[in-house]
Amino acid sequence: MLIVMLTGFLGCSTWTVAELPGPTGSLDAFLIQWERSRPDAQPVEVFPNVANLLGGPQPILALYREDVTNRAVTEFFIALTGSAETALPILYHADRHNVSLSLAFALTWVESLYSPTAVNQNPTSIDRGLWQLNSLSFPNLREEDFFNPDVNSRHGAAYLRRCLDLGGDERTALAIYNAGLARVRRNEIPPTTVRYVERVTAYQRSIEARFNRYMSRRFPSGAA
Repeated sequence: MLIVMLTGFLGCSTWTVAELPGPTGSLDAFLIQWERSRPDAQPVEVFPNVANLLGGPQPILALYREDVTNRAVTEFFIALTGSAETALPILYHADRHNVSLSLAFALTWVESLYSPTAVNQNPTSIDRGLWQLNSLSFPNLREEDFFNPDVNSRHGAAYLRRCLDLGGDERTALAIYNAGLARVRRNEIPPTTVRYVERVTAYQRSIEARFNRYMSRRFPSGAA
Protein backbone atom coordinates (compact mmCIF):
# COMPACT_ATOMS: atom_id res chain seq x y z
CA MET A 1 0.00 0.00 0.00
CA LEU A 2 2.74 2.46 0.92
CA ILE A 3 4.71 1.62 -2.22
CA VAL A 4 1.63 2.43 -4.31
CA MET A 5 1.20 5.65 -2.35
CA LEU A 6 4.82 6.66 -2.87
CA THR A 7 4.81 5.79 -6.56
CA GLY A 8 1.55 7.64 -7.12
CA PHE A 9 2.71 10.74 -5.32
CA LEU A 10 6.10 10.94 -6.99
CA GLY A 11 4.58 10.21 -10.37
CA CYS A 12 2.36 13.28 -10.32
CA SER A 13 4.56 15.62 -8.30
CA THR A 14 6.39 18.53 -9.89
CA TRP A 15 8.96 18.51 -7.06
CA THR A 16 12.24 16.65 -6.92
CA VAL A 17 14.16 15.87 -3.76
CA ALA A 18 16.94 18.24 -4.81
CA GLU A 19 14.47 21.14 -5.09
CA LEU A 20 13.01 20.74 -1.63
CA PRO A 21 14.53 22.52 1.37
CA GLY A 22 15.22 20.38 4.42
CA PRO A 23 14.63 21.25 8.10
CA THR A 24 17.25 24.00 7.96
CA GLY A 25 15.94 25.37 4.65
CA SER A 26 13.57 28.24 4.13
CA LEU A 27 9.86 27.54 4.24
CA ASP A 28 9.28 30.91 2.59
CA ALA A 29 11.50 29.82 -0.31
CA PHE A 30 9.47 26.63 -0.62
CA LEU A 31 6.21 28.62 -0.67
CA ILE A 32 7.48 31.05 -3.28
CA GLN A 33 8.64 28.16 -5.47
CA TRP A 34 5.31 26.38 -5.00
CA GLU A 35 3.34 29.49 -5.96
CA ARG A 36 5.44 30.04 -9.08
CA SER A 37 5.12 26.41 -10.16
CA ARG A 38 1.31 26.25 -10.08
CA PRO A 39 -0.19 25.65 -13.53
CA ASP A 40 -3.05 28.11 -13.04
CA ALA A 41 -3.01 31.85 -12.39
CA GLN A 42 -4.30 31.54 -8.83
CA PRO A 43 -1.45 31.08 -6.29
CA VAL A 44 -3.79 29.98 -3.49
CA GLU A 45 -6.46 27.40 -2.75
CA VAL A 46 -9.84 27.61 -1.04
CA PHE A 47 -11.11 25.38 1.76
CA PRO A 48 -13.20 27.26 4.36
CA ASN A 49 -12.93 24.46 6.93
CA VAL A 50 -9.17 24.87 7.38
CA ALA A 51 -9.56 27.33 10.28
CA ASN A 52 -11.93 24.98 12.12
CA LEU A 53 -9.60 22.01 11.71
CA LEU A 54 -6.55 24.03 12.77
CA GLY A 55 -8.37 24.85 15.99
CA GLY A 56 -9.34 21.27 16.75
CA PRO A 57 -7.51 18.28 18.25
CA GLN A 58 -4.61 16.94 16.17
CA PRO A 59 -5.12 19.63 13.51
CA ILE A 60 -2.33 18.56 11.17
CA LEU A 61 -3.50 14.95 11.18
CA ALA A 62 -7.08 16.09 10.59
CA LEU A 63 -5.99 18.14 7.56
CA TYR A 64 -3.90 15.24 6.29
CA ARG A 65 -7.03 13.09 6.33
CA GLU A 66 -9.05 15.62 4.32
CA ASP A 67 -9.01 15.00 0.56
CA VAL A 68 -8.86 18.74 -0.17
CA THR A 69 -5.83 19.40 2.03
CA ASN A 70 -4.00 16.05 1.97
CA ARG A 71 -1.63 17.06 -0.79
CA ALA A 72 -0.78 20.39 0.85
CA VAL A 73 0.07 18.63 4.13
CA THR A 74 2.11 15.99 2.31
CA GLU A 75 4.10 18.60 0.40
CA PHE A 76 4.82 20.47 3.64
CA PHE A 77 6.41 17.41 5.23
CA ILE A 78 8.32 16.49 2.07
CA ALA A 79 9.76 20.00 2.18
CA LEU A 80 10.49 19.65 5.89
CA THR A 81 12.39 16.37 5.53
CA GLY A 82 13.82 17.02 2.07
CA SER A 83 12.65 13.62 0.83
CA ALA A 84 9.38 11.98 -0.18
CA GLU A 85 10.93 8.60 0.63
CA THR A 86 11.41 9.80 4.21
CA ALA A 87 8.21 11.80 4.70
CA LEU A 88 5.61 9.44 3.21
CA PRO A 89 6.31 6.42 5.45
CA ILE A 90 6.22 8.62 8.57
CA LEU A 91 2.93 10.17 7.45
CA TYR A 92 1.37 6.84 6.55
CA HIS A 93 2.25 4.98 9.74
CA ALA A 94 1.64 7.92 12.10
CA ASP A 95 -1.82 8.25 10.56
CA ARG A 96 -2.50 4.52 10.95
CA HIS A 97 -1.60 4.67 14.64
CA ASN A 98 -3.33 8.00 15.27
CA VAL A 99 -0.08 9.70 16.27
CA SER A 100 0.26 13.47 16.05
CA LEU A 101 2.16 14.30 12.87
CA SER A 102 4.06 17.16 14.47
CA LEU A 103 5.13 14.81 17.27
CA ALA A 104 6.19 12.06 14.86
CA PHE A 105 8.26 14.41 12.72
CA ALA A 106 9.78 16.19 15.72
CA LEU A 107 10.80 12.87 17.27
CA THR A 108 12.37 11.53 14.06
CA TRP A 109 14.26 14.79 13.55
CA VAL A 110 15.78 14.60 17.03
CA GLU A 111 16.42 10.87 16.71
CA SER A 112 17.99 10.73 13.25
CA LEU A 113 17.87 14.14 11.53
CA TYR A 114 15.54 12.38 9.07
CA SER A 115 18.35 10.07 7.94
CA PRO A 116 17.19 6.50 7.19
CA THR A 117 20.78 5.30 7.63
CA ALA A 118 21.47 6.93 11.00
CA VAL A 119 23.28 4.68 13.48
CA ASN A 120 24.05 5.19 17.17
CA GLN A 121 26.27 2.62 18.89
CA ASN A 122 25.44 2.07 22.56
CA PRO A 123 27.56 -0.01 24.97
CA THR A 124 25.33 -3.08 24.58
CA SER A 125 23.07 -2.33 21.61
CA ILE A 126 22.62 -0.30 18.42
CA ASP A 127 19.97 2.28 17.46
CA ARG A 128 19.26 2.45 13.74
CA GLY A 129 17.19 4.26 11.15
CA LEU A 130 14.68 7.10 11.13
CA TRP A 131 13.15 6.27 14.51
CA GLN A 132 16.43 4.92 15.96
CA LEU A 133 14.95 1.53 16.76
CA ASN A 134 17.03 -0.34 19.30
CA SER A 135 18.45 -3.75 18.42
CA LEU A 136 17.48 -5.20 21.82
CA SER A 137 13.93 -3.84 21.69
CA PHE A 138 13.41 -5.15 18.14
CA PRO A 139 15.41 -8.40 18.02
CA ASN A 140 13.38 -9.89 15.17
CA LEU A 141 14.24 -7.17 12.66
CA ARG A 142 16.99 -7.86 10.17
CA GLU A 143 19.71 -5.24 9.77
CA GLU A 144 18.30 -4.13 6.42
CA ASP A 145 14.87 -3.71 8.00
CA PHE A 146 16.19 -1.03 10.34
CA PHE A 147 17.33 1.02 7.34
CA ASN A 148 14.11 0.60 5.37
CA PRO A 149 12.06 3.82 5.97
CA ASP A 150 8.76 1.96 5.66
CA VAL A 151 9.64 -0.90 8.03
CA ASN A 152 11.36 1.43 10.48
CA SER A 153 8.40 3.84 10.50
CA ARG A 154 5.89 1.02 10.90
CA HIS A 155 7.58 -0.20 14.07
CA GLY A 156 8.54 3.27 15.30
CA ALA A 157 5.04 4.72 15.01
CA ALA A 158 3.54 1.62 16.63
CA TYR A 159 6.00 1.87 19.51
CA LEU A 160 5.33 5.58 19.98
CA ARG A 161 1.61 4.81 20.05
CA ARG A 162 2.26 2.27 22.81
CA CYS A 163 4.30 4.85 24.74
CA LEU A 164 1.43 7.35 24.41
CA ASP A 165 -1.07 4.79 25.68
CA LEU A 166 1.17 3.88 28.62
CA GLY A 167 2.23 7.42 29.47
CA GLY A 168 -1.08 9.17 28.99
CA ASP A 169 0.47 12.36 27.60
CA GLU A 170 3.09 13.29 25.03
CA ARG A 171 5.89 14.35 27.39
CA THR A 172 5.66 11.14 29.43
CA ALA A 173 5.46 9.14 26.21
CA LEU A 174 8.66 10.76 24.97
CA ALA A 175 10.40 9.92 28.24
CA ILE A 176 9.30 6.29 27.87
CA TYR A 177 10.44 6.21 24.24
CA ASN A 178 13.88 7.47 25.23
CA ALA A 179 14.54 5.96 28.66
CA GLY A 180 12.20 2.98 28.83
CA LEU A 181 9.03 2.30 30.80
CA ALA A 182 10.77 0.84 33.85
CA ARG A 183 12.86 3.92 34.57
CA VAL A 184 9.92 6.26 34.04
CA ARG A 185 7.74 4.23 36.40
CA ARG A 186 10.50 4.28 39.02
CA ASN A 187 10.81 8.04 38.51
CA GLU A 188 14.46 7.52 37.57
CA ILE A 189 14.45 9.70 34.45
CA PRO A 190 18.04 10.67 33.57
CA PRO A 191 18.98 14.27 32.71
CA THR A 192 19.67 13.23 29.13
CA THR A 193 16.04 12.15 28.78
CA VAL A 194 14.79 15.42 30.27
CA ARG A 195 16.82 17.29 27.64
CA TYR A 196 15.55 14.91 24.95
CA VAL A 197 11.92 15.62 25.84
CA GLU A 198 12.58 19.37 25.75
CA ARG A 199 14.27 19.14 22.35
CA VAL A 200 11.46 17.14 20.78
CA THR A 201 8.79 19.36 22.30
CA ALA A 202 10.53 22.54 21.14
CA TYR A 203 10.89 21.26 17.59
CA GLN A 204 7.28 20.07 17.62
CA ARG A 205 6.15 23.62 18.47
CA SER A 206 8.35 24.93 15.66
CA ILE A 207 6.79 22.52 13.16
CA GLU A 208 3.29 23.54 14.24
CA ALA A 209 4.05 27.25 13.93
CA ARG A 210 5.58 26.78 10.47
CA PHE A 211 2.67 24.60 9.39
CA ASN A 212 0.11 27.21 10.47
CA ARG A 213 1.93 29.91 8.51
CA TYR A 214 2.15 27.62 5.50
CA MET A 215 -1.55 26.78 5.54
CA SER A 216 -2.56 30.41 6.05
CA ARG A 217 -0.71 31.27 2.84
CA ARG A 218 -1.89 28.28 0.88
CA PHE A 219 -5.52 28.56 2.03
CA PRO A 220 -5.80 32.24 3.05
CA SER A 221 -9.59 32.34 3.01
CA GLY A 222 -9.83 29.31 5.27
CA ALA A 223 -7.06 29.85 7.82
CA ALA A 224 -7.07 32.40 10.59
